[in-house]
Amino acid sequence: MFYQIRNITSKYFEYPIAKFLIKLRLSPNLITLLGLALAIVSSYLIADTSIENNFLIAAIVMLLSGIMDLLDGSVARLANKVTKLGAFIDSLADRMGEIAIFLGITIYFSMNDNTVGSAFTLVALGGSLTVSYIRARAEALKIKCEAGLMARPERIICLFIGILVANWWLPILEIIMGILAVLTIITSLQRFLIVVRQIRKSN
Repeated sequence: MFYQIRNITSKYFEYPIAKFLIKLRLSPNLITLLGLALAIVSSYLIADTSIENNFLIAAIVMLLSGIMDLLDGSVARLANKVTKLGAFIDSLADRMGEIAIFLGITIYFSMNDNTVGSAFTLVALGGSLTVSYIRARAEALKIKCEAGLMARPERIICLFIGILVANWWLPILEIIMGILAVLTIITSLQRFLIVVRQIRKSN
């Protein structure tokens, strides 16, 4: 079911827009950097409560950032510009964008004296980075490690839902951060055990 939906979105959404961006002569790396810039803007909007409907606007900007993240790869493939440098920049931008969003939420909680929310968010950030780091180290050892409850797509979806709904019901953001904190730690343990088992099998 997931792959069917993915194929439909690729055919009728990603590729047509990617072809348009190619005509505009936008490089995959530039699209990646635009996505990162949008994530940073979203982070600022989350933290700045003086802006009316800041969470709603932040969620929309974050969604645009996610779309850029989809399109950079499509543009690279269609324009035959897939490179190791592009893959490196894309991976780095993904991490930096995710960090920016978490920091924006942490600043928001800190400015509102929400110690629990800040703690949840920092643990979730640490857990997210650990999940990504374990995968990167595993791949360096030629071990495939993509399993787990809270991989990057799931984390981004949770963040988006939390930020969007927070525009009308603020407690959801703390709840989502608590869920992410727990599940990213569990995912880190899952991936750690997978890598350990694979290493032991190969020895």
